[in-house]
Amino acid sequence: MILQRRLRPLFIAILVLLVILFYYSGDGSKIQNQRFYRSTVKAIEAQRHAENEAAAVKAQPDPKPIVREAPKAEAPKADTDKAKEDSEEMQEIPIAGRTKMTIPKNKDDALKKEKEQAPETDDHAEAKDELNAILKRAPIIVFSKSYCPFSAKAKSILLKKYSIVPEPYVVELDHHKLGRALQSVLGESTGRRTVPNVLVNGKSIGGGDDVSALDQEDQLASTLKNLGGKWIQEVARKSQEE
Repeated sequence: MILQRRLRPLFIAILVLLVILFYYSGDGSKIQNQRFYRSTVKAIEAQRHAENEAAAVKAQPDPKPIVREAPKAEAPKADTDKAKEDSEEMQEIPIAGRTKMTIPKNKDDALKKEKEQAPETDDHAEAKDELNAILKRAPIIVFSKSYCPFSAKAKSILLKKYSIVPEPYVVELDHHKLGRALQSVLGESTGRRTVPNVLVNGKSIGGGDDVSALDQEDQLASTLKNLGGKWIQEVARKSQEE
């Protein structure tokens, strides 16, 4: 009995061993080995793929930080416009074929602009007052210069050829203390800067040639009466005997 009890575990162990050998040597062993192989291959491929991705990420260069450029400071527009305006108004001219001088492109506009900006002088203001006082002395005023032949022509026609009441008042600018300033003010108010300058009720009818032309066309008397109105009492041509 004792021998049988000892042989039973040995017999069982041998039986189990045979079953295992049979299992692994049979179809079941093949199927199990195939499943194990496939899972092992998949695990190896997954690990290799992960390692490749990690290496690729590590090999890529670090992205450069984006640097935004500061906005460029613009030059003041007013200064640019002013420089452009100055360049348009000025031009360079050669002097003696060598040096250059910058002058205004349009001299008349420059002089006019300078004159508008220049403050009024005392003589200029006094000349305005003097002109207003002179215009009150007679309806017909002859602004003349004693040495001017055209002034002599106008005075001869008005004073010697016609009888005018009240008589035209003559101002010799070359003898007047404000002669230059008066001539300048006359140019501004009547648009005529030369002498003689014949005014009727403050309106210029021209110079010596203009008065002579009106006389020859027999329109001088009517022109003086129309402009003088009630202030001129008489305008008549003198007889040749006188």
